[in-house]
Amino acid sequence: MTLGEDYQEPVKGRLYTIIPEREERAAAPRPFIDTHVHLMKTSLYSWFNPSKAPTFEGPWDPLFAAGDYLADDLKAELDGSTASIVGAVHVQANADDPVEEVAFEQRMSEESGLPIMIVAGGDLSDPNIEATLEREASYANTRGFRQNLNIHSHPLYQYVSKSYMDDPDWLRGLALLPKYHMSFDMQLYPTQFARAAEVIDEHPDTLFIINHAGMLADRDFEGWKLWKNGLADLGRRDNVAIKISGLPSMDHYWTIESFKPAIYTVLDAFGVDRTMFASNFPVDKLHCSLVDLVHAYVRCTEDLSRAEQDALFVDNAKRFYRF
Repeated sequence: MTLGEDYQEPVKGRLYTIIPEREERAAAPRPFIDTHVHLMKTSLYSWFNPSKAPTFEGPWDPLFAAGDYLADDLKAELDGSTASIVGAVHVQANADDPVEEVAFEQRMSEESGLPIMIVAGGDLSDPNIEATLEREASYANTRGFRQNLNIHSHPLYQYVSKSYMDDPDWLRGLALLPKYHMSFDMQLYPTQFARAAEVIDEHPDTLFIINHAGMLADRDFEGWKLWKNGLADLGRRDNVAIKISGLPSMDHYWTIESFKPAIYTVLDAFGVDRTMFASNFPVDKLHCSLVDLVHAYVRCTEDLSRAEQDALFVDNAKRFYRF
């Protein structure tokens, strides 16, 4: 199998598990608020082209070929399945103009019939960031802010070349978020968890939402321990929630059984009430169909109560992103 071969298609065997699914569970409807998607009008992103540097996610050729990825595309992913998208959270994707990105998402939410909450972007270290935040917050569906923090020694995993959490200007920008009723979507690696915990403690009035289950990039024993213990530490803080998303990007040939340890580790650290599921589509579309992904999440949590499953798939999203 070459990377991306399964783009848009289910993969036979990926959802295999020893104990078969009961018929009534397989047929049960599953509403789903997708708390991490990138609904992209690609003309807003000058980086979206084949010259984009390769990353751990693999070649983006199918995404470049597909072009725009909008609300109707997301809804169509689950056609014919028992799952249905009932809401989404667009997470910023480094638009050339972050305010224009928010404006586009607001219009799409109003015109598509799909409720779309917005995590806006920008550079918190910019001396003029407050003017950007004020404009972004003027849109009714703006709920939070994200700026990627990922620093890694391997170039495939490196997002930024600056330790923003150690930059006084960036920290001053972060401190503005409560004024504009914004949470902070925190995307980083386990090697950065210790510093993140200090930053979180210094900003008790901000809700921090960890992206992509904490991004287990270093899969040796030391990396796993750092991730597991770091999640447990972050989970002790009342102003931190987490999204189980991005797993296929970190595990290209995943199965239900390879997902289970990651999902259970997150649930153990944060509990059902502070955890949400998300797809990271269309990026993770490189490695799975949305039908397979949602079904894998359902199978991994099928022994939880219905109320707990509803919390993970819908209710927590409504609460944290204020649907």
